[in-house]
Amino acid sequence: MSNAGRTGLLALGVLAGAVLPVQGAVNAQLRAQLKEPLTVAVISFAVATFTIAVVLLVLYATRRTPKPRIAPLKKMPWWGWLGGACAAAYVTGTFLLIPSIGAAVTIALTVTGQQLTSALIDHKGLFALPRRALTKPRALGLGLLIAGSLTIQLV
Repeated sequence: MSNAGRTGLLALGVLAGAVLPVQGAVNAQLRAQLKEPLTVAVISFAVATFTIAVVLLVLYATRRTPKPRIAPLKKMPWWGWLGGACAAAYVTGTFLLIPSIGAAVTIALTVTGQQLTSALIDHKGLFALPRRALTKPRALGLGLLIAGSLTIQLV
């Protein structure tokens, strides 16, 4: 991969992470207005589904993606359906936590949870992913991340 390609992927990762606290804060405000947490989650996912459908249609119309296929879903393992449930848990958790503990602490905790779980998935090769050992430098990084999350909570 070229340096420009790698830089682009790193930038995309930062951008993807940057939208999560915005999503949580906006959904927290929606919750304050509606007073119905599950309705907020449904609205959030309805907007997300609509947005993804529009992007898919545009990409398909411009021949930048193939026609979606449903048949391969029959061969998907049981855990292949967990992605949507995990997204629902994340979205609901963040908009419930942000008003109580703040955006910074909520995101610090969710990033810590993401990193710890990611390290476990990599180390064990879960969900048909390649194994990546939990090396001492990676473990040190996780420890520093936990220390950072604790520091953010204590301030």
